[in-house]
Amino acid sequence: MKHNIDNCFIDSVIKKDSFKSSLKKTNFIIDQIKKSKEPLLLSFLNQFNNYQKEELNKLGSYYQKNFKDVIILGTGGSSKAGRTFVQIAYRTFGRSPKFPKITFLENIDFQDFNDLFKKINLKKTGIIVISKSGETNETLVQFLIFLSKYKESFQKQKIEKYFTVITKKGSSSLRNLANDFSIGVIDLDNNLSGRFSAFSPTGLLPAAISGLNVENITKGALSLLNKYLKKQQIIPSEGAALHYAAQNSKINISVLLTYTERLRNFGYWHEQLIAESLGKKNKGFTPIHSMGATDQHSLLQLFLEGPKDKLITFITLKRQKDQIKINNNLISKVKKLSFLKKESLNKLLDFEMEKVCRLLNEYKRPYRTIILNKCAEFEIGYLMMNFMLETIILAYLNNLNPFDQPAIDKGKSIKLK
Repeated sequence: MKHNIDNCFIDSVIKKDSFKSSLKKTNFIIDQIKKSKEPLLLSFLNQFNNYQKEELNKLGSYYQKNFKDVIILGTGGSSKAGRTFVQIAYRTFGRSPKFPKITFLENIDFQDFNDLFKKINLKKTGIIVISKSGETNETLVQFLIFLSKYKESFQKQKIEKYFTVITKKGSSSLRNLANDFSIGVIDLDNNLSGRFSAFSPTGLLPAAISGLNVENITKGALSLLNKYLKKQQIIPSEGAALHYAAQNSKINISVLLTYTERLRNFGYWHEQLIAESLGKKNKGFTPIHSMGATDQHSLLQLFLEGPKDKLITFITLKRQKDQIKINNNLISKVKKLSFLKKESLNKLLDFEMEKVCRLLNEYKRPYRTIILNKCAEFEIGYLMMNFMLETIILAYLNNLNPFDQPAIDKGKSIKLK
């Protein structure tokens, strides 16, 4: 993974001295992290010690062999990492007909349920229910709807073979329901925040069912984590220091601009990571996920001539050989596209990103670029860990706890009369 921040200091919009000063502070923070006994931080750092490789692979294989469809019930941190991994599987390698189709049901729109029940065969459909707290209203209601459907359809059969529940240890509404129906439960670490749980069963079970090599995902994440704690890799610190310096220039919007469809769901995962980890005590960045080249025809106008309150992060892939060639005879009919002669779609995507970079330079808008060698298991694990560490360090620079979400918890405690 390559990280270039040179264009962040255009016209001194972000002060280089402020960045360097912040970068020095991150070394002290890394030392503090290694000494810390804080339970939430330790759960994040030690989650790989609790990695249930054999159990996950066995359960993933069970769902692959027994079902044509797998429905995953959950929302927020209980779904976004899984969605990211499954999209990588489907868009990078193609969905194998050997494996079930995975559908994430995050919301409670009744039409989604009506449409879904028309499409699936319950006998060939497995259900995974994920809620860290075990008290998420939307997920509990979804679970009740599916329990009811299966009970009605299979009155004389045990229905537990169709379900798996993933939740924290201890009593909860979700665990109690699972126990009532003898449904198997996978325990989550009570101190592991949902948005940081990508490398737990929350993210890795959907990944395993989709056919991804979950061990390579964790290897990628661990590779960066170990290098970072040994101060052999500074990209997460650079990103954190850059955003901290940007705050001093009244920049409070972080735009993630991804130039591959395979990372669309990654962008949604990143939005939650930033919003919940940093949006506290009147501090934080508003995250915006944007897709290149699509959003060049909508949001780019704002990025170029709107308020100078944004730091843009490009993520793209080192170009691979591409099979989608453009007919040379037809290209010659469109003069402005002559540069694509004997080229493929990749060339056009590269050109569109280069064009945006030139415009950002012209309008003196700061941006950085991240280039991935490819979009596979090791690389996505590495990339997600990079942004987790960047966010944690930025939170500590701002004297914030990156792992809690007090306002969200307050909302969950509100009861209807």
